Amino acid sequence: MAVERLTWSNALLLQQNTDRLLRDLRDKLGRYEARYEMASSRVEEELTAGRLRETTEICDWLMAFRTHRLLEDERQART
Repeated sequence: MAVERLTWSNALLLQQNTDRLLRDLRDKLGRYEARYEMASSRVEEELTAGRLRETTEICDWLMAFRTHRLLEDERQART
């Protein structure tokens, strides 16, 4: 019985942490999109085309976007 409860608690905790991370990533993406006046989905294209310089900030933006997309895809697969 205790193992089942522990499993449920861990699943719930994982879901809560994922939800919090997704919120934080959405906030970060929103700040970058406002600063650069560009949708996150265009960053990689602009970087590849040479219209955006590869800086630490741009790399952080791209990593946040990819992480957000991955977590959302995983969430969709579970539902």
